[in-house]
Amino acid sequence: MSDDTLDNAIYDTVVMGTGLVESIVASQIAATTARVLHIDRNPYYGGTSACFSFSAFVDWATKHRDTRQTPFVKIRLGTPSNGQQPAPHCFTIDAIQKDIPDTTTSTRKPSAQSLLALIQRFRTDGSPATAATDCIPLLDRLLADDRRYSLELAPKLALCRGPMIDLLINEGIGDYVQFKGVEHNYVVRDTQLDRVPETKEDVFASTSLSLIEKRKLMRLLSVVADDDQCQRLLDEASVAGEEDFAMFLQNRFRLDGKLLDAVMYAVARVGYQQKASAVDGCGRVRKYIKAMGRYGRMAYLCAMYGGASELSQAFCRLCAVSGGTYILDVADVSVGKCTDSEGLYSVNMPGYGTVKTRSIVMDPAYDPNGTASETAAVSRAFGILDTAVLGDDTTALLCHVDDASKQTTSMLYMTNATMAVPRGQAIVYAWAQGKLCLDKQRQLQNALNSVCSDAVCLFTAFFEVNQIVCSDPEYLGTAIPDSTIGFDSAVEQALELSARLENKLRVI
Repeated sequence: MSDDTLDNAIYDTVVMGTGLVESIVASQIAATTARVLHIDRNPYYGGTSACFSFSAFVDWATKHRDTRQTPFVKIRLGTPSNGQQPAPHCFTIDAIQKDIPDTTTSTRKPSAQSLLALIQRFRTDGSPATAATDCIPLLDRLLADDRRYSLELAPKLALCRGPMIDLLINEGIGDYVQFKGVEHNYVVRDTQLDRVPETKEDVFASTSLSLIEKRKLMRLLSVVADDDQCQRLLDEASVAGEEDFAMFLQNRFRLDGKLLDAVMYAVARVGYQQKASAVDGCGRVRKYIKAMGRYGRMAYLCAMYGGASELSQAFCRLCAVSGGTYILDVADVSVGKCTDSEGLYSVNMPGYGTVKTRSIVMDPAYDPNGTASETAAVSRAFGILDTAVLGDDTTALLCHVDDASKQTTSMLYMTNATMAVPRGQAIVYAWAQGKLCLDKQRQLQNALNSVCSDAVCLFTAFFEVNQIVCSDPEYLGTAIPDSTIGFDSAVEQALELSARLENKLRVI
C-alpha cells in the first residue's frame, strides 16, 4: 500500500496483534459483515504464539520481543559440561536492537557470523570474546537446516473432541491446518519415563501393571466415562467429605503409586501442589477419555509446522475472505480517542495514515501505557536435541514430577513427524506457571534433562511471558497463552470477547 491509503477510513473494529485469540476474534467479527482492520507491528503472524525458523527465533529474541512481556531471553549453545562435552556458550539477551536488519527478511542467507554478532555482547558465561568463535561450527550446523526448524513460543495441543477442533470444523477451515496425533503420554521422574496406558487395549497389553492395577484402571475408565455412574459416586463422595480429587481416587478406586500419578498428572493435568475438586478432576478425565477414538486412539492432536501460529493464520485467512483488511510490519502504532468524533478511537499507523474505529481489540503489549502483571506469567524453555531420543516419528506429551521441589512441569516432545525439526533431531518444550527466577529455571532445566540425558542439546532457550494489563478499560485486551496444554482457554476467551464486541457494535 502507498502512504496514507487508509487515512480517515472508519472501521467497526481494529484488531491489534495476530495472536490466536486476536485472530479468532477478527474472523468472528468479520463474519458479521462488520468492517475489520487487523494489524500487526511484526513482519510475521502469531504474536505471543508465533513460530520461527532458527535464525528468526534469534531475530525475535534480539529485535522483536516486547521487553515488558519478555524482559530477557537466556540462550545456550551446546550441552552443559559433564567432562565429556565442551562447555556451553551462554547469553542473556536483556535488550533489543531494532536498528539491525532482520536476517530472515534479507535476501541473503543468514550466516553464523551474523547471528553471533547479534548475540555476542550478551555473553554471560565469563569467557573472553575471542572464545565465541568456538560456537561457529555449531551455528553453521543449525543454520544449514534453518528453515526446517519450527520453534514455537507457546506450544499447545488440541483435544480431538475439544473446542478448537469443533471451531475449525464449524467455520469450515479444518483443511487449512494439518494435524498429527500425539501417540504417547508419559509421567517422568528423574530420567524414568512411565507411559500412561490410555485405551482398554493399552491397559490389557501393559506389562508394567499387575492384574489388580489393570482392574482398578479399567473400572476408573468405565465409571468416569458413564455420566450417571460417575455422578452417583461423586454424590457419595460429597456426603463422605471426599471433595478432593486425589482423595476421591484413593478412596473410591483404590488408586495409589504410579496409577494415581498417571491419572492426576498425565490425564487430569493437576499440578503437584494444585488442589482440584473431585467434580473438576472427573470432568478433566472425562474430557480426555471422550476425546479418544475420534481420529484414532489418541486424545490430542498436534498441529504441524507450528501449532498456534498455523491456527492463527487459518483464522486470519477466514477474516480476509469475509472482507477483513490486513497489514503486517506496522511500526510505532499509536491509539487515542478522536477529538472530532464522539465515541470513536483513532489509530495512527505511520505510512498508512490514521483510521477511526468504534472498538479496539488488542494484545495489551500494543498499549504503551500498559503494565506487566506481577503474578500472571508463564516461564518457558526448549532444547533442540541432536538425537530423537523417544523416536524419530513420535510426538509425546509428558509431565515431569519433581518430588524434592514439589513441582510438576508440562512438556512436549516433537520431531520431524510434525515438521518441527530436521529428521534425526528432536525438540523438547517445558513450561510452568510463574516468573523465570533461578528456581524456576532450575525446574525447567531438570525437566529438560530428564529427557535429554542421552542426547547432545544443540541449543537451549529460557524466557518468561508476562501478562500486560491495558491502561484503558475500553480496550478489549487479550490474555497471553496460559500454562495449560490445550487451546480450550484461548477459544473460550476469543468467543467471549467476540460476543461482547458484537453486542457493543449492535448498540452503537
